[in-house]
Amino acid sequence: MGIVRHGTSPNWYYSFQLKGKKHFGSTGSSNKTVAKKVEDSVRRKAVEDSLSDKAEPITLKDAIQQFLTSKRDSNEYGNIKARANKLLGSKNIAGTKTRVTCFGFDGSAMLHNIKTKDVQRLVLERRNEKNANGTILYELLTLNGIIKLCKRLGYEVPLLDFAEIKRDNAIKPDRKRIRFLSIEEEARLLAELHPDHVYKGIAAPEKQSDEVKRMKQDAYDFVVLLLDLGCRHTELSTLTWNDVKLERNEIQLFRPKVGNQSMLQLTNRAREVLQRRFDAKLPSQIYLFESKSGGTPRRNSPRALRSACKRAGIEGISFHNLRKTCASRLVQNNVPIHYVSKILGHTTVDITASYYADLAPSDASRAAVDVLNRLQGIRESN
Repeated sequence: MGIVRHGTSPNWYYSFQLKGKKHFGSTGSSNKTVAKKVEDSVRRKAVEDSLSDKAEPITLKDAIQQFLTSKRDSNEYGNIKARANKLLGSKNIAGTKTRVTCFGFDGSAMLHNIKTKDVQRLVLERRNEKNANGTILYELLTLNGIIKLCKRLGYEVPLLDFAEIKRDNAIKPDRKRIRFLSIEEEARLLAELHPDHVYKGIAAPEKQSDEVKRMKQDAYDFVVLLLDLGCRHTELSTLTWNDVKLERNEIQLFRPKVGNQSMLQLTNRAREVLQRRFDAKLPSQIYLFESKSGGTPRRNSPRALRSACKRAGIEGISFHNLRKTCASRLVQNNVPIHYVSKILGHTTVDITASYYADLAPSDASRAAVDVLNRLQGIRESN
């Protein structure tokens, strides 16, 4: 742009852009010729600075380590690390600790040398390995996250169009039918989880140790609260008594995955569970579900849930499906999707709608049924 007037100042101002950065300031002179020389000098210095500020190269392995360090406190760290290791050609066999090799990049190669053809080959190899679209998508998002972080840190990075790669390869999130518990399935599950329930391989309640009783009660209460609060199991695991406001019949839930928090009202059933646990808790207890040694959250293993589901003849249910059960029931019973989004703690309503909108009662379907019933009545009367 060159030199410009600004406000009521008699002096000229320089104004130009270089590599996306705007440079603006006073030339300190009201003389246009002098101001132009100042602007030229400032521009030359900016160009020299941009040339001397050359990005530093970094290996892919070091770039991945930087990214993992930045995600150390994330609840998704385990999954992120697994995807990062996979980029370097190593993965675990599902359900085991056995590591095997797979296609991956050379960790000693420079990050900025990764080309579109390399990412394209990664996609093709993953498909040869029978990876689902959603799995491939998350791996590409991890690679993109590594590149973005390194760019912010001043490292030299490749210019890759991930949107184009995803579009050309038709890579979209896998949208499967939502699995949630029916009312009847929930009753069977809770009956199996109930602390007083006796089943093969477990001692009668009167013969159980205090720790076994506590474990069974925790497993039951944990499932009930997930069903009624609709929160993520990691959020419930770290919930403290300071976050529970029984006098207001609500809890304050922080969601580290998305960085927001919600005030959730309690159902009668959730209130009964929390009141019972509050009455029985130790004065020093911090977390709702605390470890045996105290002071830290209890690790709520899904083993008890899986065993109860197996005994009840229920398939395809995890802790996360309990959250989906809560959301699905709300949508199916006419709770507005934007309310459900707030309860779930989604960052946007669109995310909630993409999963649950199809479960909402359809006005179009109701109108169609009314018409068809009316026409059927006319035919029968004739």
